[in-house]
Amino acid sequence: MSAIAHESFDGALVVKTMGREAEETARFAVRAGELRDALISVGRLRGVFDPMLETLPSLGTLAVLLVGAWRLRQGQVTVTELVSVAFLFTVLAFPVRAIGWVLAELPRSVAGWERVRRVLTAEGEMPYGAGVRDAHGRPATLRFDSVSFGYEDAAVLTDVSFTVPAGRTVALVGPTGSGKSTIASLAVRLVDPGSGTVFLDDTPSHELSAASLAETIALVPQVPFVFDDSVRANVTLDRPGVADEDVWAALRMAQADGFVASLPEGLDTHVGERGATLSGGQRQRLTLSRALAGRPGLLVLDDSTSAVDPRVEAAILASLRSADPPVTILVVAYRRATIALADEVVYIEQGRVIATGTHAELLATVPGYTDLVTAYEQAEAERERERAFEEAL
Repeated sequence: MSAIAHESFDGALVVKTMGREAEETARFAVRAGELRDALISVGRLRGVFDPMLETLPSLGTLAVLLVGAWRLRQGQVTVTELVSVAFLFTVLAFPVRAIGWVLAELPRSVAGWERVRRVLTAEGEMPYGAGVRDAHGRPATLRFDSVSFGYEDAAVLTDVSFTVPAGRTVALVGPTGSGKSTIASLAVRLVDPGSGTVFLDDTPSHELSAASLAETIALVPQVPFVFDDSVRANVTLDRPGVADEDVWAALRMAQADGFVASLPEGLDTHVGERGATLSGGQRQRLTLSRALAGRPGLLVLDDSTSAVDPRVEAAILASLRSADPPVTILVVAYRRATIALADEVVYIEQGRVIATGTHAELLATVPGYTDLVTAYEQAEAERERERAFEEAL
């Protein structure tokens, strides 16, 4: 039931705008009814079991007194012996109740411990190596060598090979469903390829330790996640060695220093649950700042500036390209301005690399690429018209 409640809160905007309040209320009521019935069944059992546990020791003491009184009249026991036995039963009453309580709670405790044990003893599906990349803060080279990947029987990527040289920016461009986000996941080793190898510098990524991968690569996903904490805490994530100067440097590079400086308490401003007090573009820039604060050698941007104004996006990419030390960037791009700023473009269709080259070269030689970029331009122009109309209102 808690999962349904959490889901309903997260999807409140969708439920409200789609007019599904009654259906969500009914779904919650059904699950609440099931929980109520289960609790009533447990209550009925405990309503019988608990009074028995409380009554049995007292009945034992009462039986001792009755039998003892009869035997006392017969002269078979003394008063001292009767009182001693009755007192012994009284002393034993509490331990008996405690044992009964333990036995009643034992099945639930065992079930809970089993769930906790599975979590504590679970091992990650992907084993990590012991390799360490010693060049922390310096740009990394990313190389895909004949990489293929699929989900069950559906192939997503087939024989993908390309290189992102150290300090350079490469844009991934392709139609929806062509495998761009999967490449981003493989680059940061959220998943492993079915065949082929992903290299960081000259080392296969699966041979590096988890700590080394985390220091080398930073992913900025499509949907930004902001913690219910201060701006500073969201950027640093309590990583050692990230001072306020580093935070402001990362914010400047992400073009976020302006709006953070205007917040009531600056870096100490709480941004609310999931960044509720920030706009979509501000959340994306804050998430990008978080990635940059760790000085990664490889930055993977999975359409992570979609809610940002095109002019701001261009400024962000220009700032990233001029960073010192430089950052290797792999960006999933949907805007022509973003694509044009890249040193090289990898064009993908149906999970295969169709062509690589500069933006101008692909425009001149690949018809599918030209059509896709034209569609991007038209969609962006439409969004700009809508934005201008909203601002005019």
